[in-house]
Amino acid sequence: MFYRHFSRLRLSVVLSLLSPMVALLVLSLAPHAVASAAGAPVRRVVATRNVDFAGPGEAPWPVRVTTELLGRDGSRAFEQWRIEVGRPKALGGGTAYRSPGSDALLDRVEKAHGANLWFPNQEAQLLGVGRFLPGQRRQLLVRVYQSGADCGSVTIALLGLRGKGWNIGRLVSIENACSLDVKIAHRAGGDALLLTGPYYAANAALCCPTKVHAEARLLYRGGRWIERPQLFRLVLPGLQ
Repeated sequence: MFYRHFSRLRLSVVLSLLSPMVALLVLSLAPHAVASAAGAPVRRVVATRNVDFAGPGEAPWPVRVTTELLGRDGSRAFEQWRIEVGRPKALGGGTAYRSPGSDALLDRVEKAHGANLWFPNQEAQLLGVGRFLPGQRRQLLVRVYQSGADCGSVTIALLGLRGKGWNIGRLVSIENACSLDVKIAHRAGGDALLLTGPYYAANAALCCPTKVHAEARLLYRGGRWIERPQLFRLVLPGLQ
């Protein structure tokens, strides 16, 4: 797992060796915990962002990525990652999107039978905001990595307003085995995603990609999503 885990015990030992001012600075920069009901697991906030899904000047939608510690095997920690989008108070508040939950972008982490292990390992990132569709609405780019016994898989997804309502959903996603990186190319006619990663033909083993470094673009033109060239798995809303 790419994410490094630091226990509270280790952090407290380090802070005891620092001056009060330095310790205060370290604590202010550390990811913070989300208050939970008595006896409920504590979630740790990894990333937050306000997104103007409805367009510039509209009420921002709060987005956060959290983790929940499920168990340990020695020094190895296992966590459930979550992505949540809150609806602005002006639109009634509440939760507009949750994964796992309303969307299966992130799997539910489960304990392995007969072992002190949980799968899959996960990591989620909020990468940026762009205007990929016609109009003023904005979309959020997220990256999810999940792995079990092999090199795992990466899903690049765009989240945004769906239809005429005020719910957030996955508009499109791209999947690839082992690795996939992405950048936003901002353009006047509509932003695009620049994708880079290993390309696997249908009969290729995970150890041996058909092409180690492949590049493709994903953009919305003429009322549909287009991947050029078609190297990675394109997943549309009806297939999720």
